[in-house]
Amino acid sequence: MIIRTKRDSIEQIKRLKLNHFKEDVFSTSDVDKIKNFFEDNPAKEYIMRDSEKASGKFFFIKDFKECQKLLKKYKDYVTICISSNEYDDNIVLLGDIKVKKQMGNDVVDLTARTDKDADHRNIYKNPKYNLHTNIEDNKLWDIPGFSKIISYISEHELYDVVVEFAVFDCAVGVYNEKVAIFELRSEF
Repeated sequence: MIIRTKRDSIEQIKRLKLNHFKEDVFSTSDVDKIKNFFEDNPAKEYIMRDSEKASGKFFFIKDFKECQKLLKKYKDYVTICISSNEYDDNIVLLGDIKVKKQMGNDVVDLTARTDKDADHRNIYKNPKYNLHTNIEDNKLWDIPGFSKIISYISEHELYDVVVEFAVFDCAVGVYNEKVAIFELRSEF
């Protein structure tokens, strides 16, 4: 699976029917389509992001009016999604994981946190877990939520890509599950 941009990631997440918070990519000039997204997906908070590069510009916004004011900060396209911040107190494990399939001894790279202040921009600054090990390592299985994310990866065959995820203690997202996928990365 080759994923070069945030747009590619969103398309793959939808194609694979992975649980996620509602998100879409919009042309910055398609104001009617953007307005419809807000009307069709009421939420307390949304996030606007750059659609082409990782760690690009992002803003937390409350409504379409705030979005409209910020559209000029994006060149051609923007992603808008429902924020998961409402569920910060329900985070069990949040991070990035990559499982590399190897004959009977899968390698796991995991960087994650368990606190409510964790987000995908700060997990590398102060991770609670930062492991490069094999799937049989007991340290992995002692991590709260690890069994849920590894089962999700196995069920959806998300091997050899970085999976940006969160495990919650309640059901969330478009498919109402305890695991939500925020991004898939292979080349960006």
